[in-house]
Amino acid sequence: MSSGTLLNELEGKHNAALKQLDDEYNAKREELKRRTEEESSNILETAKNEAVTLSQKERIQIIGAAKLQAKKIGFDATEKMLETNISSLRQTLGEYAESKEYSRLLPRMLRYASRRLGGEIAVECRSEDAPAIEKAGVKVLSANLMTIGGFKAESEDGNLELDLTFEELLRTHEEEVRAAIIGKE
Repeated sequence: MSSGTLLNELEGKHNAALKQLDDEYNAKREELKRRTEEESSNILETAKNEAVTLSQKERIQIIGAAKLQAKKIGFDATEKMLETNISSLRQTLGEYAESKEYSRLLPRMLRYASRRLGGEIAVECRSEDAPAIEKAGVKVLSANLMTIGGFKAESEDGNLELDLTFEELLRTHEEEVRAAIIGKE
């Protein structure tokens, strides 16, 4: 075999080996590229899913906080409206305490207090009401009671008391008054 043939044969084997290495390299490169694209796609899909989940959680939190804030605003507005109406009611009671209807109510309130306390009573009242109370035959203990209207009564022996001031009546019936106001709004 001649050196030219041998050289050609070696060159052929060398080229074949290089081609085989090049093919293997290309195949591995394609496999690596495919796996990288798959992993990249999986990572991207996972990130998208996590982003959607996080955005849904945040959306729920924001909506929940907004609903809570709306309820608070509604509650505050209702409370302010109730306080305004109760204040207006106090003013109306003050006007009522200056009316003729109140002077007709006072003796009935005194009879009620007498029945509740078991007979003779004595009262603390406003100075404006003292003459009418004495006229009804009830003893006035004090005429300096600071109240819109009504009085505080005690039994003859001083053991029982009954507060029939407008403020106390309003306080004891506050829930009913609030319910009535809300029912009218």
